Amino acid sequence: MRPSFKTSAQAVRAVFCAFTGIGKRQDLEQHMSALRPHHVIIAGLLCAAGFVIGVVTLVKAVAN
Repeated sequence: MRPSFKTSAQAVRAVFCAFTGIGKRQDLEQHMSALRPHHVIIAGLLCAAGFVIGVVTLVKAVAN
């Protein structure tokens, strides 16, 4: 069973809000009730990889 795009987008949004520290408590509770742990783990790993790649790219661009 494949997760729907809506569930994936919710997981990415929840992880992004957690990374940045923005968001309402009501949204956090809604995300936690709707998402399964593996959705959040996968979205977290992808967002962390994207963040690291972005920082490395930015540092290389500034260093040159």
